[in-house]
Amino acid sequence: MKATRLSLILVALACLATARAQEQDGAALLNQQVILDQGIEVREEKPVKRWTVVPLYTFTAFNDGRAGWQQEYIEILYQPLSNLILGTSIDIMQRPPAGTDILYSGLASWYPVKNLELHSKLSFCPDPQFAPNQIYSGGLEYQAAPRLLLLFDYTQFNFSSVAPLGPGSIEQVKPGFSWWFNDDVFFTFRYAQGWAFNDDNYNYYAGTMNFWNMPGGGRLTVGLAYGTDPDLDFGTGDTSLSNAWIGSLFYRQPITESFALVAGLQYVYRLQENNAGQLYQQWAPTIGAVWTF
Repeated sequence: MKATRLSLILVALACLATARAQEQDGAALLNQQVILDQGIEVREEKPVKRWTVVPLYTFTAFNDGRAGWQQEYIEILYQPLSNLILGTSIDIMQRPPAGTDILYSGLASWYPVKNLELHSKLSFCPDPQFAPNQIYSGGLEYQAAPRLLLLFDYTQFNFSSVAPLGPGSIEQVKPGFSWWFNDDVFFTFRYAQGWAFNDDNYNYYAGTMNFWNMPGGGRLTVGLAYGTDPDLDFGTGDTSLSNAWIGSLFYRQPITESFALVAGLQYVYRLQENNAGQLYQQWAPTIGAVWTF
């Protein structure tokens, strides 16, 4: 593929800064924890609180004089039945010089049986400046053994107005697994394979270690990923698709039985084409809370 063609695809991938990988992004990590918390309660048939509210704020800084980004995110989950969780979210992204995009989403998580969870999320941006028009995603978690969860997700990003290659889509499949060493420590691994506008493909690998019984009931998540991931913030478009090392650290500390504070940091070291040195570095601290009632 010619360099100019790759440049156009990277610009398209940069548009996908509206959605972040589950293993690295604070909002997704929190959503995974909240749904998994309630899923464990479903399997154990414990009483559950019906509402969960997760507000988050993220500031993204770059080196080499690149302008910083801001993101305000709020997610609301409701559990009408013991095996069903419904939710909605609003994601406000301020990305100079492109402007501000608002992404509206609806999501659901359903346990048809105790060892199987099905989930889906639909997102749309009414007037995108840099975002996809729609994002469709769905997947499952299957408890294959007492300590083993099998994971699979599919995501499609649709463009009709801001894609430099014209109308088209980017598709991604993401299998993986979670292994629980005990009730408080587990490891999650994901592999992703994607296709951009039927013209190029990419992949990445991501793993997280989760420690759920820290002093005071805190929860620590440490993640590391490598590869090309359109769910990450690519910054500004450059010459080609490029790989990156991505590290993340998130901590959730309960304050009361119903309220917890969250803080985290994501670091990205983006490589140039053919991994020939640094393209840029990126830091994204996040603060937020989880409120259940």
